[in-house]
Amino acid sequence: MPNKITIRQKINNSICIISIIAGLRFSSTAAIAGPFVEPPVFASVNGVLDLLMITKPAPIPSISFTPTGGGVVIHPMGWVYEICPRSAAHGIQCPSGAATLAAYGGTRLALNQGDTLKIRLVNKLPPLNPIKVTHSKDPGEANLPLNPTNLHTHGLLVEARASTLTDPTFGDYVFVENFNSANGTPVPRTTHQHGSIKMNVVDYRIDIPTNHPSGLFWFHPHVHGLTLNQVSSGMAGIITIGRVGDYARHDTGTTPFRDENVRHLTLKDIQVLAAQKAMQFENGLADVENGEVLNQEDPKFCRQFPVSASERRQGYCPGADNTLAGNNYTGGKWYFTVSGQQFPTVRITSPDGEIWRLTNASGSVSYDLHLMNDATSTSMIMQLISVDGVSVHLPQNTPIGATVTMSGGRFKVVPCAPSPIVGPSLPICIDELVMMPSSRAELFVTFRDATGRIVPPPAGATGTFKMVGLTLGTGDAWPAIDLAKVEFAQGAPHDRITSAMNVEGDARAGFQPGGIFSAAVPNAKAAPLPAGCAALPAGHKRRVFFGLEDLTDSSSFALGYEEIDADGTPVRGTQRPVARFDPARNTICLPLGRGQMPVQETWELVQLSTENHNFHIHQSRFRRVETSAPAGSVLAPTVDPAVGGGILQDNMPLGVAVPDATIIEQVTNSQSGVCSVDQWRSGHCASTPALVVIVFTDIGEFVYHCHILEHQDGGMMAKIQVVPSPF
Repeated sequence: MPNKITIRQKINNSICIISIIAGLRFSSTAAIAGPFVEPPVFASVNGVLDLLMITKPAPIPSISFTPTGGGVVIHPMGWVYEICPRSAAHGIQCPSGAATLAAYGGTRLALNQGDTLKIRLVNKLPPLNPIKVTHSKDPGEANLPLNPTNLHTHGLLVEARASTLTDPTFGDYVFVENFNSANGTPVPRTTHQHGSIKMNVVDYRIDIPTNHPSGLFWFHPHVHGLTLNQVSSGMAGIITIGRVGDYARHDTGTTPFRDENVRHLTLKDIQVLAAQKAMQFENGLADVENGEVLNQEDPKFCRQFPVSASERRQGYCPGADNTLAGNNYTGGKWYFTVSGQQFPTVRITSPDGEIWRLTNASGSVSYDLHLMNDATSTSMIMQLISVDGVSVHLPQNTPIGATVTMSGGRFKVVPCAPSPIVGPSLPICIDELVMMPSSRAELFVTFRDATGRIVPPPAGATGTFKMVGLTLGTGDAWPAIDLAKVEFAQGAPHDRITSAMNVEGDARAGFQPGGIFSAAVPNAKAAPLPAGCAALPAGHKRRVFFGLEDLTDSSSFALGYEEIDADGTPVRGTQRPVARFDPARNTICLPLGRGQMPVQETWELVQLSTENHNFHIHQSRFRRVETSAPAGSVLAPTVDPAVGGGILQDNMPLGVAVPDATIIEQVTNSQSGVCSVDQWRSGHCASTPALVVIVFTDIGEFVYHCHILEHQDGGMMAKIQVVPSPF
């Protein structure tokens, strides 16, 4: 959160423009500039991918940091996943050689429907200086400097399964902490114990359903209070299920899109410091060394925009003197890499273009992305294929406004070039996309003219894939960066794609008979409901508030909750105040539908803050809806299987709250720029709830939270449990 001096001005600006995100609703080592290199891959064999995965420090060879005044070039020490097949491992050690990979840019785990993913996770991370760990003094968090870790397979629709006496493996379960015994023994906690404590090793077994959507997912740690630190240091990789050709086809026939024309671009950033005495951290002062990584990422590390035309931000921005609001980062650099590569060159040679699979694996950075035509300095049109691992499907008669609403303000949707109807799904064309942390998007990229028509590129045609800078309401201001150079070297005329990709989306297929959103949930067997666990009555909704536990403490990120009836009235006894994460308490418990079928619930997401948040829920997908939408519309609260879900998401940006003139001074000067629930109820704090329908397809305990990891670690997270139906 910014200081009070800047909040008032930003609120005033927000009243006019709300935020850049809301604006969209209306309209393996490589040198810098070297050729883009695909991430390394481990693929399943005979239905199984069995890996040893070691978390450890390692230098980042693709980043070269030169200290102020010269000296020896430093490759900063990141934290990576060293991975090898478990069959090749020696105990909990990976062998040297080609069988072992430890890519800072991230490794891809390639799976298919029906596969089993087995991972033995070993913690060899270093201990941390408590002064440099923001949440080490929070209640119950004294063990954080020991640097425990775990694993979350983000976006997979799989069971959140805890270990048992008969099965010691975990599913996609975040309530376990794996400690490195070399760092010391964790102290048992009477409060805020985040699940099982394991020493050195944790085993995971994750079964991919046979009807799982094909798409792009990712993996990262999820220890509350340290997730930002570990992700910001490099701990993330990607997962693919199936192939792009399962849903993306040429418009001149039914030929699947070719694998060799698919790229995986993972956006990662890392802040590297210059040596400094007595740098200010949350818990005190501490010295830092040249090349040290600031894993408690600071949005104010560099200026949002270049100070002069001579400052060429190709994959980095220079640290700035921000002493008035924090620290002096002069001499440091903030690197923004694409799959670990600083400003690579992406050379497109296929006449039919490429599909780019994008993952925002940043801890906190939100990207406002454009592919700019270097000759005209205009944004190029691309086709949106998939969102958050589920390929899209919109009926041909879908209005552009409905498309914008369904996308939750993440994309600037523009008209596609006039063309014949391409398959049953309406192509979605965009020229800008906002990717908040954890989001994924798949784009069909090829050379187009100013109207969006696919045409042969002129000789020497180039583009720049860039982040133009993004301010999240009164919150963080993320810097403008050129991420990659793009060369359109498509010598031959387009071959199999004349106007648009034919997308046969899982957003519709998943609701068909046997689809993952309409078939019985695996491993769910009828059982009595736990005390206090019940299905929502017909017409009722859940309402979640995003705000602060203590309005005078800008870091006390928190969630509130209540159930509301069909008239929108809170149900007595269900209300829980806006409070920070309590791992000992399930905020929500719900059963599956009769016969262990997926269940759908409608939630209202209420933003109380004047800065944006990013709603994410595990083990599920949701879609934006409108209560006024007619039956059969993609926005209708009840999905029509013949129409499908349109655009399904697992994370979505929330707009910003706008306090009126009667409370703006109070919100600005006394409430850290955040409204109270009472101010929202009274109408003095304008914030229209985002209405979503969530499809629950798996059982277990998991969480929903803001995926800006500073906010998640600060407490903006809550626990939910889905249990089998008793019938």
